[in-house]
Amino acid sequence: MTEVYCDIIPQANGWCFLSEEGQSAVYPSYRLAVEAAREYSASQVSIRKVTVLRQQDLRGRMQEIAGIAQAWGPDGTSGMGRRA
Repeated sequence: MTEVYCDIIPQANGWCFLSEEGQSAVYPSYRLAVEAAREYSASQVSIRKVTVLRQQDLRGRMQEIAGIAQAWGPDGTSGMGRRA
């Protein structure tokens, strides 16, 4: 199975994600960028591909964030019961 990466990266005025198709629009918050990347990856479902969401750490390395992205509830709250 092929892994396809969708990278969440910071921009001067927010956050965006990079995919096979290029750069997304810039979102004002990290949470909105992750949600958009998750929706994008769901729309790109393929039997032979698995989309991996990643974020850039402070040293420029890409780290998988699937667990973080799944922690946000549909109402915008975190798993801790607090608003983001």
